[in-house]
Formats: sequence, C-alpha cells, structure tokens
Amino acid sequence: MRRWQFLLLLVLGIVCICLSVVAIVFAGENQKLQNEIQLQQATINKGALSQQIGANLLREMAAVAQSDERMRNLLKDNGYNLAPQPAASPSP
Repeated sequence: MRRWQFLLLLVLGIVCICLSVVAIVFAGENQKLQNEIQLQQATINKGALSQQIGANLLREMAAVAQSDERMRNLLKDNGYNLAPQPAASPSP
C-alpha cells in the first residue's frame, strides 16, 4: 500500500467516524423532541377530554333545569340562558 492510499483511507475513516458521531447526536436530540411532543399531545388530549366532559355535564344540567327551578336559577346566575325545549313531535 502506498503512502497516499493509506492517507486517503485514514481521512475517509476519520470522516466516517465524525459522521457517525453527528448521527448519534442528532438521534438523541430527535428522541428528546419526540418526548416533548408526546407530552404536549397528552396535555392537548386531556384538555379536549375535559372540554367534552364539561359540554356533556352542561347538557345534562340543562336537561335537569327544565324541571328543577333551583338548577335553572343556578345556570342563569352563572351566565347560561336556557331556551325552552321544543315539544317532541310525534313520529309518523
């Protein structure tokens, strides 16, 4: 093996090692970012679930308020105006 061949292979080996280190560092950073995104997504999902529960609870409270004066007053005191429910029409 000639000297220039040895030096060429040595430089290529060093370049490969450097690129491997860069790839490992980027993989670690990518994993950290993925973990952060998963935590954010979990928080978003909890918020969406809370919103759904709140809407369902309010719907149930409005249904109860149709026959319960205290519930109706409670909802009005907190800014929820109830529209009267239309009478159920008979199905043909």
